[in-house]
Amino acid sequence: MSVSVQAVKSAKAFVAAPAWDDYIIGPYGDLAKTNTDAEIRRYIRRNGGALLHAVGTASMSPKGAAWGVVDPDLRVKDVEGLRIVDGSVLVSMPCILVVELG
Repeated sequence: MSVSVQAVKSAKAFVAAPAWDDYIIGPYGDLAKTNTDAEIRRYIRRNGGALLHAVGTASMSPKGAAWGVVDPDLRVKDVEGLRIVDGSVLVSMPCILVVELG
């Protein structure tokens, strides 16, 4: 929970930066009322949930193998300058926490 609280604080600080002034009006819903760690924990418990991401759609193979989409350095085979750096190279889905920030 402490990592999730820090993640929400970091996300709120990030979107509060002046660079986002023309894009973000303000926090959505109850998030606007969360300032203390206890309030953020309550918000996370009410609004957090699991999110599934497609995994295993770009299989990784050993260097030099003819099969697979990416090598161990995440370089897409037979394509210059392209890497896949997301859950599609994972074999199974890790658990994640999602909190709506607005």
